[in-house]
Parts: sequence; structure tokens; C-alpha cells
Amino acid sequence: MMPSGRAQPRGVLARCLALCGLAALCALTALAACSRGAAPDEEFRIGLLVPLSGAPSLVEAQRAAEALVAQVNAEGGLAVGGRRLKVRLLVADTGGQVERVMIAASRLIRQERVSALVGPYYSREALPVADVAEQSQVPLVSPTASSPQVTQGRHYVFRVCLVDTVQGRVMARYAFEALGLRRAAVLYDEADAYSGGLARLFCDGFSLLGGQVPTRETYPTGASDFRAQLARIRASGAQALFLPNFTGDVPRQMAQARAAGFAGVFLGGDSWSESEAIFGLPQAEGAFFSSNFVSKAFAGQRAQDAELLKRQGIPLDSVTAQTLDALGVVLAAAQAAGSVDPVSLCAGIASLRGYEGFTGRLSFERGGDALRSAHVLVIEAGQARSRKELEPTP
Repeated sequence: MMPSGRAQPRGVLARCLALCGLAALCALTALAACSRGAAPDEEFRIGLLVPLSGAPSLVEAQRAAEALVAQVNAEGGLAVGGRRLKVRLLVADTGGQVERVMIAASRLIRQERVSALVGPYYSREALPVADVAEQSQVPLVSPTASSPQVTQGRHYVFRVCLVDTVQGRVMARYAFEALGLRRAAVLYDEADAYSGGLARLFCDGFSLLGGQVPTRETYPTGASDFRAQLARIRASGAQALFLPNFTGDVPRQMAQARAAGFAGVFLGGDSWSESEAIFGLPQAEGAFFSSNFVSKAFAGQRAQDAELLKRQGIPLDSVTAQTLDALGVVLAAAQAAGSVDPVSLCAGIASLRGYEGFTGRLSFERGGDALRSAHVLVIEAGQARSRKELEPTP
């Protein structure tokens, strides 16, 4: 999941879907029944659904995607089925809002005639757009939407990030086995699909291993005072506190937890990745979290791509790496299928095995969820350092 962003309260989200998203979905479903028309042969058109407003890391991710596409075109285009195609990236700023992402997806598919979508990034956006992509038979590859429901029951929807089920299991096992913890509490945003889902999966995994979850505390979106919940967590005797929340909340929660007397270990999910707001906190020292990406020396094509980003001053962080992997999967699938027709492209993605990305080796052997390794990182001296890499398991 993305390291930043906000979920909408359930009531607001429901109204958005009812008043706008549902209408857009119905309209798009009808349009999908009509002929889309083929994209021009000289172009391979890809839509990028990205919430740019107030998200610097995503602005850099967009720049990285555009730089990669420009490099491909500078080399004569993408070799697909015996011809060279110019790649055209069409960017839509979703603003982190469900109604805006639905409108953008409809426009990209129907009017711009894209062959594939990269994004959305947040699970709350990806869930309704996944329905649009599935019914329109246009493949969607999300860089960071990690809710299990995003890909379930769908053939045209994929992701390159760790699914929350894997993250929850990884962090539960690491806490129980590697850290020797036996009592862990959770504090999560009750209205956010990522936060609530990952909290539940961690608790389930920890309990199955024999651990105890003495309290599960929630808070409403936008809250800033967590002292009541943290007092109960401290009183529960928890040795660890799992915070599967976004970077706007986690620093305040850590500070208030220490002020309340909680002396245990902080644990988190991939929303913590590449977050200086968390890493630099004294309270975060010794905290552990799961991640899709660890910075390292790359080889082959990835080394060339990394050098390209460096020359353009684009930082290669977790979000950028996952964006480039999602885009790279689409490009590799077109070459494997020998076509940019959306149906053929979908088959090409589903057949990819051992794609070497920035975040590791990716294979789509079990539907839309990439089979990939997971990383556990520890925060030490203001930096996130790799502690353990877990190889992919079916």
C-alpha cells in the first residue's frame, strides 16, 4: 500500500460511490459493450492513474515513469510483434478521490483507448476501478493497492506489491519467531480498507502461531488524539503495537504511545516505506515493518534504468520502484504477447514468469497477485535497514 494518503469515512465513500462512482461504472459498462475501436498501430497507449495532489513521492514516481517511457521511445520504440511502437503514457491525477478516479478511468478507456492501466495506488480507489477494468476487458496493474479484494475473482486485474495477506503473515511470524513476542496489540483506522484489513490479517496470523492479541483499538479517520486507546493498550500488557497506518498518523501515534508509557516494540506494514517522517523519530528506533523494496546495487537493464533516474535527479524509493515495475510488467507483457490488444496483453501479463524488477523477481503464477519476496526492515539511527528477506511461497 502507498505510504501516504487518507481513507474517506464510510458515509462519504458510500455517497461517492452512489452518486458518482456507481453512475460512472454503469455508464462504462454500457460503453464497454460497444466497440472500443483499436488503438492506433503506431502507439502503445498506457494510462497512469496517480493521486498527485499533495503527494511528493507520487510526483517523483510519475516523473520516473515518464523518463522510462521517453528512454524507450528514444531507442526507437518498443519491439512488439515484429514492429516498433511508440509508447504513450497518459497521466490522470485522481486526487485521491473515488469519484475522480472513476471518471479518469472511464475517460482513459473509452476516449483515450488505452491498452492498459497502471494504478490506482490506494486500495479504496483500486476496488471500484478494478470492476471497470474487468468489465471493459482492459488490464490494470496496480503498483501498491494491497487489499486482497482488489484482484479476487478478476482476470484483468494485477498488482506488483505484496498482498496484505502476505504482509500480515510475514509480520506476525517475524514478531512471534524472530522477536519472541507473545502479546501484540493493534491500533488502526476503522474506515480505511488497507489499515483495517492489514490489522485483521496480522491478528489472525499472530493468533494462529500461538500469540495473544489482548486489545484491538480503532480510531476514526482524521483523528489526532489517540491517548485513550493507547492507555488501554499499555494496560493490556502488550509487548508490541502493530500500526498498519499511513505516515500522517504513525508519527503522532508513536509519540503519544511513548508518552503514555508504552515501552514495547512498534510494528508496521509497507505504508511506512521510505518515510522520513517516521524514520527520524526517536520513538521509532528499533521498530520493524514489511516492505516491497530494499535499495541495493542493480544489474543489467535495472542498473541502466537506475542510472537514468539518477541523472535526472529522481529518487528511487519504494513507490517509484513499484511504479516502474508495474509499467515494466505491462511493457514486457506486450513483447511476450506480440500485441498491445488488451485481451492479448492480459494473457501476456498472466504468463510472465521471473520478471526482474526493481523490487525483485515477479511471477504471475496464481492469478493477479505477483509471487514475490518480502522484506522486513528495521529502523536504526534514522535509517531503514534490511533485516530479513523472505523468499516467495505459493
